[in-house]
Amino acid sequence: MKQNNGRSRIQRWLGVWLAALILLGLNLNLPAAAAVLRLDADTGRHDTAGYIERLDDPGASLDAARADASPGWTALPGGLSAGYTPVTVWLRLTLDIPRARPEGWVLRLGNAVLDDVRVYSRDDGETWDQLGHSGEDVPRGEWPVDFRSPAFLFSPAREGRHVLLVRLQSKNAMMTRLEVWPRAAFDNHSRREGLLFGVYAGFYLLLIGLYAIYWLGTRAPMSGLLLAYIANCVSNEALSLGLVQQLTGLPVAWSDSLLGVGLASSLAIALTVALRQLELERCYPRSTRALILGGWAIAGVGALLVLSGRYGAGVQPVQWAALALIPLLSGLAVFLTGRGWQPARYFLAVFGVFYAGVLIGYLRNLRLLPINEFTEHASLLGTMVHMLLLSFVLIGRHERRRRERERQQAHLAADLARQHNVRLERDVAERTVDLSREIRRREQVEDELRQALEAEREVMAEQREFVAMVSHEFRTPLAIIGTSAQQLGRSLDRAPVEKNQARCRNIRDASLRLLALVDEYLTEDRIREPRTEREHEPCNLQAMLGELAQAFAPGRVRCIVEPHGATVRGDAGLLHIALRNLLANADRHAPAGEHVDVVARIEGGAIRIDVSNPGVLIPERERERLFQKYYRGQNAQSRAGAGLGLYLVRQIAARLNGSVTLVRTGGHEPVTFRFSLPCRPGT
Repeated sequence: MKQNNGRSRIQRWLGVWLAALILLGLNLNLPAAAAVLRLDADTGRHDTAGYIERLDDPGASLDAARADASPGWTALPGGLSAGYTPVTVWLRLTLDIPRARPEGWVLRLGNAVLDDVRVYSRDDGETWDQLGHSGEDVPRGEWPVDFRSPAFLFSPAREGRHVLLVRLQSKNAMMTRLEVWPRAAFDNHSRREGLLFGVYAGFYLLLIGLYAIYWLGTRAPMSGLLLAYIANCVSNEALSLGLVQQLTGLPVAWSDSLLGVGLASSLAIALTVALRQLELERCYPRSTRALILGGWAIAGVGALLVLSGRYGAGVQPVQWAALALIPLLSGLAVFLTGRGWQPARYFLAVFGVFYAGVLIGYLRNLRLLPINEFTEHASLLGTMVHMLLLSFVLIGRHERRRRERERQQAHLAADLARQHNVRLERDVAERTVDLSREIRRREQVEDELRQALEAEREVMAEQREFVAMVSHEFRTPLAIIGTSAQQLGRSLDRAPVEKNQARCRNIRDASLRLLALVDEYLTEDRIREPRTEREHEPCNLQAMLGELAQAFAPGRVRCIVEPHGATVRGDAGLLHIALRNLLANADRHAPAGEHVDVVARIEGGAIRIDVSNPGVLIPERERERLFQKYYRGQNAQSRAGAGLGLYLVRQIAARLNGSVTLVRTGGHEPVTFRFSLPCRPGT
């Protein structure tokens, strides 16, 4: 329902606008035939609408007299509106002056961009006098009156009827109004107009300056486009009114080129601004791009034609395209407004008054509307109102978008803060877990250190026990050696031979015991030395076992080697120590009168040496600790030893890439240790 009411209001507004244009085009109040214009000294301005006649001179061959005598004169209902034409046009104005004025009268033409304007006067006689020559083809210093548009001073010496002929040539639109002013009134009007245009120029300069600052501050694309749009409109208006030419004396070649290119550019820039204001790209992106490209193409072609000297051919298509775009964009805005498109409502309010002024100006240039005060300044007034409205709308839109961006940034900042808090909480949790793990790890390390310290204490205690034991072990054989040597020395000649031999055996056994102890204590350091070539020396296993067996009581050790004369490659010294420790261990634990059996054979690519002796059952809890350093089982507590024998055997086996294991644990079967070595080439 609201949309229908909105459509009805828009339709009524368009109807009123079109009716006003039709009434303006009809211009019913203007006279239909030329008459004599009576100049009243008390009237400030005399409009010549309805009092002038027109004559076309296609070849520009007529002079004033011949033109006046020509039968082709036609009365004009208003001002001249001949469009873009190469024809020379004559205008005739008949004046009735009731009283001569010493200061004279001024004939003013409304079009400032006419190329060539000449005015001739005639009293009741037949002689035509040229009042002056003006127009853009004439240097400004030679103009009869210094004004923005052509103006001529007319000072008749007597009252009565006077005829003026105006000869016009221009490549611009051939349209103009003729006004007759008393000289004093014209001077006052010029001053007021100068003040008005000063305010006009100041307004636009202020607007351009503000938009320049606004654009530099925001760098918004629309503000930069609007700055170009305003500058282009102001330039075109100033050139069309002749203000720039009057102030600077700009030659016609430059002024026409600037004006033509400016008019062509205004089509593309204004179209882009209008489509951006309408936000049409959000609805019809392809059509919008096509319209913008088409507008720039027409503008480019028109500008090139203007620069090549074909002013009318370049400007007319631009104006016709602008006339076609005005109803197209207006109708599209009405359609979108009916569908509730908010930017379309702003578009109608902002561009409606501008399009009305431009449309009136174009229709005036194309001879579809008469020339009068309203049509001459409609574009100027419409542009000013349009610029103000457009400024308010764009600044308001930018502010709304800025606030929206600030809200979005605030929401984004809040989201980022929340995300940061989440990440921080997660990091804290992860760090807490890491710290907990680190604490547990340190506690574990502390436990390990505590255990290591406890183990170190145990080792220190074992070492102290070991030192005490070693002292005892060394003291016993040394005491035996000393005692036996003393007895032997005192009774060497008196004692029986058997007793001396027994004392010598005691000395030998004690020395062997000392030698074994020294070997055990020094072998571990030797094992830690770098490997040498001695590890690959061949050694006769049977000979080594026979030599080791001689260190024990005769018949105590029985050796079997298969095959006979087997050779082992390795470190003979270490192997000798390992086998001696195995034999010594078996000898210590074997009952008196029993045998220690050694069986060596090659099986499965390895040499296996089994050393067996009868003995009590080894408890299960002690079996895994037999090869530990300084460990002595319950069965060994009453026997001599340092707890290094089996430990050294395992270290030597590992050094020789072999192994030693307990294969039988005693009791009903002999205690058996198996020493294994890999067979090597040449074994």
